[in-house]
Amino acid sequence: MRRKLLFSALVLLLFVPYLFAGESSPVVKSAVAPKYPILTLAGRVYGEVLVRVTIDHAGAVKDTKVTEGHPMLREAAVDAARQWKFEESSVRKRVATLKFSFVILPETSEVGSQTIFLPPTGIEIRQKPVVVPSLEDQEGESQAADPQPISRT
Repeated sequence: MRRKLLFSALVLLLFVPYLFAGESSPVVKSAVAPKYPILTLAGRVYGEVLVRVTIDHAGAVKDTKVTEGHPMLREAAVDAARQWKFEESSVRKRVATLKFSFVILPETSEVGSQTIFLPPTGIEIRQKPVVVPSLEDQEGESQAADPQPISRT
């Protein structure tokens, strides 16, 4: 009876990495923050993007899949997620979910941009909004520089 219990415990210990290989928090060696897309910043688009990554035994990201997030922020998050590096493991394939939070800072903020790593697998990208010139500013510029006529010959 004792042998069976010892054998069962040993088998369980050997298979624990495989049982939890699905969703885990592998140790991050290198995290890359996405750049806040200019158009989304100008449009004041913000929010979280969750990216599920598949990690090989060497710690490289082999596959990415967005599970949640604004469509205009997804590409930036996926591009960053592909560059993450994790600790090596004896497990052939691991999966983790990375959380990218895009935050728009107030226009009065003294900080223009800020990136914060939120262990184990999160990053917050804070950015001041882009100032879009007003129509009055653009009209003043167009009056100052006379456009040259285009001639067709």
